[in-house]
Amino acid sequence: MASYIDREMPSKTLKLWRTQSPRHFFGGEWDRNGSCVTDRLLEEDELESWFDPRFGGVNKDARTVNLAIQEALAGSEFRLVNLTYMSEFRADAHPATWLGKKDAVAMYGQDCMHWCVPGVPDTWVDILAAQILHYFKMGKG
Repeated sequence: MASYIDREMPSKTLKLWRTQSPRHFFGGEWDRNGSCVTDRLLEEDELESWFDPRFGGVNKDARTVNLAIQEALAGSEFRLVNLTYMSEFRADAHPATWLGKKDAVAMYGQDCMHWCVPGVPDTWVDILAAQILHYFKMGKG
């Protein structure tokens, strides 16, 4: 797909590919009693046990796909915006426990895939804005 887009889109077009955002389930997937209730940032050594494909982590598929995407984009005009690793630290940033209601998790279940707490999505937007500004400052756009 990257070669097709490189061929069909003008080379002055900014082409970005964002990696997947991580999920933070532990103890099972969302439909198998998984949970993401945590109120702290993960430590770097915890990331590997939670996510590394070698350890069967919850994001093993995402990390494997992200690596394949990185390899596929090598040599293309795409800029890879890797948000995965940075976002893996923020297991506390999902709306699961922050819905503001006493029994929110019991009522709505755990949302360990979406990002609603300020910080993570704001940082993604900042990274995107920086990529766009850099592109235009380099005189490419």
